[in-house]
Amino acid sequence: MNRRDFISGLSVMGASMPFLSAGDSVVSGNIQARAKSVIYIFLPGGFSQYDSFDIEKNKDTLGKAVPNKSNVDGIRVSQYFPNMAKQMDKVAVLSAMKTNQGAHPAGIYKAFTGYNPRSSITHPEVGAWISRYKSTKEDTLPNFVAISSNRSGTSGFLPGMYSALPVNDPSKGIRYSSRQNGVDPEKFNRRMKLLSEFNDKFQRHYGTDESKAYMDVYKSSTKFMKSKDIEAFDLKKENQNISKLYSRDKFSQGCLLAGRLVEKGVRFTKVELGGWDYHKAIYTDFPGKAAILDKGLSSLLKHLTQKGLLDSTLVVVGTEFGRSPSINANQGRDHHPKGFTCLLAGAGVKAGEIHGKTAKDGKDIIDGAIDVTDFNATIAWAMGVNPDKEMMSPNGRPFTIANKGKVRSELFS
Repeated sequence: MNRRDFISGLSVMGASMPFLSAGDSVVSGNIQARAKSVIYIFLPGGFSQYDSFDIEKNKDTLGKAVPNKSNVDGIRVSQYFPNMAKQMDKVAVLSAMKTNQGAHPAGIYKAFTGYNPRSSITHPEVGAWISRYKSTKEDTLPNFVAISSNRSGTSGFLPGMYSALPVNDPSKGIRYSSRQNGVDPEKFNRRMKLLSEFNDKFQRHYGTDESKAYMDVYKSSTKFMKSKDIEAFDLKKENQNISKLYSRDKFSQGCLLAGRLVEKGVRFTKVELGGWDYHKAIYTDFPGKAAILDKGLSSLLKHLTQKGLLDSTLVVVGTEFGRSPSINANQGRDHHPKGFTCLLAGAGVKAGEIHGKTAKDGKDIIDGAIDVTDFNATIAWAMGVNPDKEMMSPNGRPFTIANKGKVRSELFS
């Protein structure tokens, strides 16, 4: 391994380890936390609500989707989600989501941060905010992990230690997370002690915030390597009764890893499954993609239930916007930001219910609209974080997780 690869590996492990400086971490407000952890399943590309979970619509709007009964009276799902049909008693369907962004990059940015994109600043993702407020010195794993994500999870104007630890392939674990066999523990500790002495002397005389952050990478990485909880990233360590719930595809394995991280106390884990931008031939590709989501998500809910973790874990299924209620000339659906569907489960959510409503033709929201800023405010509130608490950016401007979004506490018991 060359020096560049080694430093890169350290950056992956250490840059998102906030517990070293968590002494100034603020657990905000007098809010009773519903959840200890969040698993955020994100579906970039614009997930079709009318082919999945919002199907009480006119026949023309449904296209080839067919409503099927679920295990809850009054809730039907499409034929593409037979496994989730058996899990809807655990799920709240939010059928009246909305956003002001109709293009993918801006819509994804707004979904993750609650803010419209600006050239002058990068806003933190909600996972970075949660990591910032909920990390403690006792934590041995990072509190923001992004699995199979093209956008790993930016900390925006917050320190880089609050960005997500990226896991590109959940079956391969974390690279560079063990000591090389040729270096025994005593030699390794001597080297790290010598490095620390050099760094401390440099920091006293010439140190900057940048050099301090560089030193923290090494310290964080060493602590991570020595943590017994790092085994959470090794899927082969999971009990077979849980492992057999999942398929072997990358998304399902990512959901398995997310469940393992929750068990070890990781606060916010994001798992992505992209490829939902069906402007043409939607019914050629959507069924196969839906089958992957159906199996992975339903397995995750079973996993958390069997481990007794669902009551303390908020499972979120989100997307940047939905698809149009009309089928276009190319047999696809176009973008539709003014009425789409997200899901919540666990952590005291009012499950087995549909919240909000769109018209029978699917064009407009007619009741219970929830803006994406409300969605993020509610996630923060469920984690016991005050969504209105201000944090100053480096240029002296105040920002919050919610960006004026309102907590929708009525979604919880």
